[in-house]
Amino acid sequence: MNENATIYLAIGCEESRPVIEQMLKSLNHKVPVVTDSGMRLIHASAEKKPDLLISGIHLSDMAGIDALIECGKVDPVPSIIISNTAEYDKVRKAMEDHVMAFLTEPVAMADLKPAIFLVQKRFEQFEELRKENAELKMALETRKWVERAKGIIMKSKDVDEETAFRELRRMANDRRAKMLDVAKVIVEGAELLES
Repeated sequence: MNENATIYLAIGCEESRPVIEQMLKSLNHKVPVVTDSGMRLIHASAEKKPDLLISGIHLSDMAGIDALIECGKVDPVPSIIISNTAEYDKVRKAMEDHVMAFLTEPVAMADLKPAIFLVQKRFEQFEELRKENAELKMALETRKWVERAKGIIMKSKDVDEETAFRELRRMANDRRAKMLDVAKVIVEGAELLES
């Protein structure tokens, strides 16, 4: 967790923006982007990903929620939205995406520090789950190709499943390649021969 986070801040309210910026700086965070513009927030995030985004609901050129969602489309960024209680339905929409906390106006230092901590912690967990999910998808993908390749080897060499698997592993080792890549070559080659 980053106690000296780089935070981009987008707040539409002229009076609130410098107050929240000062609170963040007093918590030892870096705040290189302070704006009232959603597009500025999006462009800054695309240029250099921050550790955290904080936005108000209303910005000068767009809704803050839409700006946060756009910022995280390619590569999710932990985010906090600041709203008043009357706009809870809009906040709930954002919470379905990667916005992980919301604060109500006026923002108090006593709420800001734990919200940042919570968001960073939840985002770490989110990233860990994303990584595990990607690894599981890759394992399933590999298994699917390996099973098909084993079937082709079993049929062409008239061997049992275990022998076919050992043969596939040997081919991968000999070529210093991943088993998935060798399995794909075998399956695609067999499909090419059939057509």
